[in-house]
Amino acid sequence: MRRGLSGRYLFMTAMSCGIAILGLLLSSPAVIIGAMLISPLMGPIMLMGFSLSILELKALRESIVSLAVGTGLALGTSFLIVFLSPLTDVTPEILSRTRPNFFDLLVAVFSGLAGGYAVIHRKGETIVGVAIATALMPPLAVVGYGLATAQFQIAGGAFFLYMTNLLAIALSVTVLSRFYGFGERHSPKHNFWQTGMIVSVFVALSIPLGLALRDIAYETRVRDVSRDIVLEPFEGREARLSDMDIAFPRRGEHRIVLQATVLTSYRVPGAEAALAERLEARFRRPVKVTIDQIQVEDSNAETARFLQAAESSLGAPLRAQMSQYETLAQARRTEREVRAAFPFNLTAADIDAQARTAVFAAAPTEGVTLPAWRSLEEGLTRNFADWTITIVPPPLALSPIPFAPEEDALTPRAADRLNDQVWALQRWGAAEVEIVAYLPNALAAQTFDERALGHRRGTQIASALDEAGITAAVIGEFRRGEFAEREDLIFLRPVIASAKPDVEPSE
Repeated sequence: MRRGLSGRYLFMTAMSCGIAILGLLLSSPAVIIGAMLISPLMGPIMLMGFSLSILELKALRESIVSLAVGTGLALGTSFLIVFLSPLTDVTPEILSRTRPNFFDLLVAVFSGLAGGYAVIHRKGETIVGVAIATALMPPLAVVGYGLATAQFQIAGGAFFLYMTNLLAIALSVTVLSRFYGFGERHSPKHNFWQTGMIVSVFVALSIPLGLALRDIAYETRVRDVSRDIVLEPFEGREARLSDMDIAFPRRGEHRIVLQATVLTSYRVPGAEAALAERLEARFRRPVKVTIDQIQVEDSNAETARFLQAAESSLGAPLRAQMSQYETLAQARRTEREVRAAFPFNLTAADIDAQARTAVFAAAPTEGVTLPAWRSLEEGLTRNFADWTITIVPPPLALSPIPFAPEEDALTPRAADRLNDQVWALQRWGAAEVEIVAYLPNALAAQTFDERALGHRRGTQIASALDEAGITAAVIGEFRRGEFAEREDLIFLRPVIASAKPDVEPSE
């Protein structure tokens, strides 16, 4: 076994780390495996294990120096590549190496035993499999990534995994070599010192890694249970779960945060509170629930296509990572990610990454109604909480606002429709609106009171429009016959001041 530093060792360390960090940034498992195969770090670790068993201090010192220099060189290489790279987003391959658990310790122990056996019996080809199993270089490259991007939580988790693998392999080699008779002439004092050191290191590693495994098991159970009951508030209605994310409490926190997107034919008031109460009773800890209710109609093929597009696109690209690094993910959202989160075609777009604002002028899309465009804007605003996102819907005919017979009060359904139309008028830049009232066709004669009824209805809607900054006038047309089957309705006729948003053409 080669001892000490060499030009080959330094060169292969730098090349291995360079390949590993590129594979991590590209999220390519094949490239990462290639880095594991050429990594030379296993040699000094094996040397450390055997030197501990026979208490050869010179060899132990050389192995420690080699590991220290190799670790520093690898960190410098990965830091420099990430610092100069235009791709610095957190990938699943990076995240998978930031939260070690007890199973990682077991993998390192078994790998160390296999590697020690291969060296003792001169089975050199086995070392290749051991290098792949323990994956020393990828977590070390992730440490450099975390330092280069100032994400110290990522760097700390990856460094803990690296040290777990390093120490577990070295000490497993020490135990196996003692079993094969290495260092059998040591005094009882030396044996006691070795045994105590090995047991202490494994206990020190096992406690935090065991707790991490327990937390992972708990989080998996919470996700499974939440997915099973998230639609219970919508029971009896056509509803489906589009996207769900759960953020678990970090240090100093105690509350679970659940975010879900539900596609439903009818909005359910109080759904968030009902689900939060159910989850709190189940898990006995505070739960904050946010549900984006996307209201759609399930009666035609166009809406089915909208459901499919919304289900695949409404979840922001980083929402799958928010359960571990919600704060970090929000900080790293880019102009490209905001643009990619919009699931439909655009006629124009204006995205200002510095001001964190985005305006999307949507192209006409079959089956997508005003409530759906408004819900999409609300969903994107929730997903990108630190951005101001505005959706300008395509020109659509405004649906009539219904009233109950001989009543001038808005029903909840009519109020929702009016709110959706006010939102659309504001996005279209409508400065003026004409209001037309239609009384029942069954009334043969229009009395003063009947005219007053239509005027009261129109005035009530005009007041709501005025509060939204839109000038409204009741023009008082009371036609009959033409709308014989549309009784007790109010129509809005927008006078568009600027139908085209002040944005640049979309690419």
